[in-house]
Amino acid sequence: MNKYIQLLLIISISIFCVSCKILNQEEKEPVKKISTIATGTSQLAQIYNPKSTTIHPKVFAQKNNSQDIDLYVIISDSELLFSKTTNGSIARVKIFYKIMESYENSALVDSCLKVINIPKGKTSKTYAIKLKVKEVELEKYVIQTTITDLNRGKMNINFVEIDKNNLVCSDNYKILYYENSQPYKELYADLNTELIIQNENADKLYYKYIKIDETIPTTPYYYTNPDSIINCEITEKSNTFNLTIDKPGIYYITKDTTQNQGYSLPCFGNDHPNVTTPEDMIKPLKYLTQEEEYQNIANSPTKKLAIDDFWLGCTKDVKKAKEMIKIYYTRAVFANLYFTTYKQGMLTDRGMVYIVLGPPQNLALTTKAEIWTYIDRKQNRKYRFEFRKKSTNLYDNDYQLNRSSEFKPYWDKAVAAWRNGTLYTY
Repeated sequence: MNKYIQLLLIISISIFCVSCKILNQEEKEPVKKISTIATGTSQLAQIYNPKSTTIHPKVFAQKNNSQDIDLYVIISDSELLFSKTTNGSIARVKIFYKIMESYENSALVDSCLKVINIPKGKTSKTYAIKLKVKEVELEKYVIQTTITDLNRGKMNINFVEIDKNNLVCSDNYKILYYENSQPYKELYADLNTELIIQNENADKLYYKYIKIDETIPTTPYYYTNPDSIINCEITEKSNTFNLTIDKPGIYYITKDTTQNQGYSLPCFGNDHPNVTTPEDMIKPLKYLTQEEEYQNIANSPTKKLAIDDFWLGCTKDVKKAKEMIKIYYTRAVFANLYFTTYKQGMLTDRGMVYIVLGPPQNLALTTKAEIWTYIDRKQNRKYRFEFRKKSTNLYDNDYQLNRSSEFKPYWDKAVAAWRNGTLYTY
């Protein structure tokens, strides 16, 4: 009898343990379903790391109507590796896109794969590759596009958000070069650029010119008020009109003046995204200087000399100063390439963190935010910067840092490193 009771106890305990294990797996299951896009990976961080790949295509969507959507991949053959074949030198580009419900839920809804052969020409060319996006029942979704140079084995990841029922956002506008009617999708324009602006779903378009915002963001631990929506005089246009970029500023087009969305194209002159003029080189020094010191440099009659003196004072060595200048302003250039909105990318919150700390080691994307993670292995700590997407009437790709006093110790440490002539990076 005792043996029988003992056997029953063993069986009961076994069932209990198995049940606990099952329950534990069920509790963990939602975590398993969370996308790596939302949780953050080093693979996604390559989006902001120019050294991670050799190809940097531009990817964007064009809505012809709520169901008819085109996906464009703009790529320069100067970034591709060509291999000799019987038909000449060929570059092979694989374009794969997958449609997913959101950044938080990256389960595959549909996908498409296409391989393009690009022949080598006598001169470098830029190719606009158009793919028809498959029709899905979702009203909102995300397209993850992976472009691979098959000859070199290098890839690039991009994300495009689609809202089929939003007929006023930027992907409803077709922007073409005036001279050849090729699609235009730069984040900015040079002076004298001539474009055709179209929105076939609108009876009229409204255009306004806005002056450049040169506000420099405050430190990550000092709260700043969000930018207000900019209002100015607006001009009525037809649903197709020619636009010449004749002066620096923001060129903003909308089909509905009651909505805070439209198409924006900034012009910062002909030097952007490069940072070569003394006026531009001074701006990101605000991240390393006190107010009085910054104003002395900005108001100096010999600005270039004042900049050189600043870096020489940090390094006490001419060769080291040149190295620091190269690294610091290279980061500023990439900040302009990645984060330009209605202001230069180096003057955005993301640009500020990118210049001082370098590219993030992990990147998480969510519907409303980007989370950058830096890992300090010496102190076994992780530092997270959360950039929240803003709703403005000027640009879709606008984010503001959630500032916190907790950032002060390691932000000050990074600034002190630069001031002591040390390249700061994780």
